[in-house]
Amino acid sequence: MRVPGHIAALSGALLGLVAGLGSLPAVAQDSWNPFKANAGPRPRASDAAAPQGAPGPLTAEPSVLMRGSASTPMAQPTAPWVAPRGGSVERSELAPIMATDGTGLPLELWRGLDLKAVEELLTGLDLPPRSPAVHQLWRRVLLAAATPPAGSPTVEHFVALRLEALYRSGLLSDMEVVLSQTGLSGPVVEMLRARRNIGLGRREIGCRGVAALAAPSSGLPGRLKGEMQLLSGYCAAAGGDARAAALAADLAREEGVEAELPLAVLAGFAEGTKPKLTLPARVLLLDYRFLELLGPVDVAQVFDRAEPALIAALAADSELSPRVRIAAAEAALGLNALPPERMAEVYRRASLTSAGGVDPAATTTEPALRHALYFQALAAARAGTQKGRFLRALLADARQRGTQLQMARVLAPLIGDLVITPDALWFAETALETELIAGRFELARRWAEAANLRHWLALIDVADPERRGGRLASLAPIADLAQAGRLGGETLQRLATVLDALDIDVPISVWDAANRASQPASGHLPETGVLAALAQAAEHGDAARAILLVMRALGPAGPEGANLLALGDSLRALRRVGLEAAARQLALEALVAVWPRMAAN
Repeated sequence: MRVPGHIAALSGALLGLVAGLGSLPAVAQDSWNPFKANAGPRPRASDAAAPQGAPGPLTAEPSVLMRGSASTPMAQPTAPWVAPRGGSVERSELAPIMATDGTGLPLELWRGLDLKAVEELLTGLDLPPRSPAVHQLWRRVLLAAATPPAGSPTVEHFVALRLEALYRSGLLSDMEVVLSQTGLSGPVVEMLRARRNIGLGRREIGCRGVAALAAPSSGLPGRLKGEMQLLSGYCAAAGGDARAAALAADLAREEGVEAELPLAVLAGFAEGTKPKLTLPARVLLLDYRFLELLGPVDVAQVFDRAEPALIAALAADSELSPRVRIAAAEAALGLNALPPERMAEVYRRASLTSAGGVDPAATTTEPALRHALYFQALAAARAGTQKGRFLRALLADARQRGTQLQMARVLAPLIGDLVITPDALWFAETALETELIAGRFELARRWAEAANLRHWLALIDVADPERRGGRLASLAPIADLAQAGRLGGETLQRLATVLDALDIDVPISVWDAANRASQPASGHLPETGVLAALAQAAEHGDAARAILLVMRALGPAGPEGANLLALGDSLRALRRVGLEAAARQLALEALVAVWPRMAAN
């Protein structure tokens, strides 16, 4: 933390790094928070796993949440691909009626759930999802203008739930979409609006909203009043009113707020002293705004522990140096909180000259600046060889950071209009993989066909929702590789699981090779009852319930890190509720990392 010298002199080390302090939203919203985390870990089905190769023991009596409202017996799990459960999706099943709100989700999205069940389902989620495919589903659910579930205590409660979920996922711009869509102006919604405005640096607008909520008749529930008092103190301090800041801090404490850093800032401001501060283990967006009251903030001190909302706000701050702005944008991209086109814009507009405040030597030594330099060079390059080198360099760095899936979507438009010539085929595999991840299937096919990369055509067909189930001729090269023993066990297991779940005929040689390989026991397997509840939600066409259970089933790493049992069930469930394209994207994420590649690549 960089602060004015007089503060540093009086306080010593202003920001000693400590862990374990409370967080403002989790405390201040206790009285209404619909998805407060449980205190202890949930039991996992894998804690009592059957011997290798045997069906899993997910037969314990599920909770009320997992049982849902239907009385249909729960489906019993078996091995995911040796003995496929649930069978193929019947082609005679009627597709659900889809909403017209642009989300592509069923009209009766929340069917089968009441508000309490929604809150319980949200309790088990790791937010935000790291998988782009899962995150896109999550975002669509939150933006859907569907009829809310029954059981909400007030009209605005469910809207507030959606706003809070968007905030925690770093989707600050999408909060405005929901606010405009609903037109509600109740106290909880207005509180979340004011928090967002202050978090985004819109101090004047946010403080007007806080002032309107300060009256006793505002109707704020429970300890949201404490957060309102804390923000009142922020506004008072920003306006130079020490007495009002002190009073607001006292009232916030009386409401049970335990936000140490903001309260310490207010106390120091009220007393005219220089506070000795410690950073919490997780720095919130509002923490950052309180720190700004003391002077300029060294973003590097808070970056590694910033919550998604803070990362998203930093990525949108055009006043930051190019180095910090690009790093924040890349972090937000990795959290799926920044659209690919926005990342491209940050790269494109970054001033990498000494006139822009950047040491030219730093563009090759500092990752964020180097990425922007490569992007600008890639955009300006005319020859395919030049584009290929910069493309590979950017994707290699992204792969090391675990953001290849997101970066491919940033880079795909830059190679989409490249003429495919014999001289460009040396990087055809990189180009087609980039286009494939970005969902540009025809361009990916053109590269694969031009370079005779026939095994990639199989993965393109698996990912493309226009290629329906049944027999895929493009799988022949993969079948040949399996028969020749040239596919690893993980690839075989994942491929067999995915093909079966998508109702695509699995080649005999792939089946045989997969059966000979040892079945992996690794990967995230959810707690007892989740997969059974997922099967039930899919059977009844309960879309939102199925999506939230898929998020819990796959775990924090998404399709790539999920146990094959959970992966296969998730794909089947999404298809049964009419989300074929989403299932195909999950399948692609599960397979692309293990897909066979040319040795030279």
